[in-house]
Amino acid sequence: MNNVSQEVAESIVDALLAGRPVRSYGPYEVLIGDDTLRFEARVIADPVPTGAQILETAGVKAPTDYVAYRVLKSGLLEELRPDETTDLRESGVERFIIFRTDRIFRFLLNDRSFEWGAPHITGLTLKKLASVDPTGNEVWLDVPRGVSRLIGDMEFADLAAPGVERFYTRATVYKIIVNTRPKEVFTPKLTFWEVVKLAFPDASPSQTKIYTVTYKRGPSSNPEGSMVDGETVHLKDGMLFNVTPTDKS
Repeated sequence: MNNVSQEVAESIVDALLAGRPVRSYGPYEVLIGDDTLRFEARVIADPVPTGAQILETAGVKAPTDYVAYRVLKSGLLEELRPDETTDLRESGVERFIIFRTDRIFRFLLNDRSFEWGAPHITGLTLKKLASVDPTGNEVWLDVPRGVSRLIGDMEFADLAAPGVERFYTRATVYKIIVNTRPKEVFTPKLTFWEVVKLAFPDASPSQTKIYTVTYKRGPSSNPEGSMVDGETVHLKDGMLFNVTPTDKS
């Protein structure tokens, strides 16, 4: 973190989270990230910095090779030109992204237009831009006149291909088998009773009946085993469950 003053830096993030006005004088703590959306706290003294000052605060040595973007409250990115200013006290902008590039790439994500400063972008970065839960959602690339393609978290999508890429997110669908019947589940894990109800929709805790749940072909965290009331398992496509009811004697 830069040491621009003995004065304690005003964290714009903390001010926004607390719903209070940003202090009228610096220094200020902002978040500056890269094209993987990894952000670091940096300190800047000027309440109305230019794009060039943001690059300097980020430690950029060759500013002509870089471009600064501010992350708006809507989540969209807006270029901050070297001579253009942004007021840290009023804009509500506390995050900036620095790209090393001489070219900007445009794509659509959930029908919203984004600009990006690198020719590739990962599925996880797209999830972050879309502000969705990364564990419960997938990113797909819409292929015109073709089959949409799933983009994995660590997979790079090519933004330099001809045309504007169209991405969309949707809840992850897990296709599992419960008592030999296929089921689709839209959550990455299930509780004991959620599994039981997939097999027996009217099931409920009872003094006269107990349920036994076993599973196999699960993920590495729980490849196979059994469940009891109060337990949860993580899911994997093709996971097999067997639920058996037994009357208490």
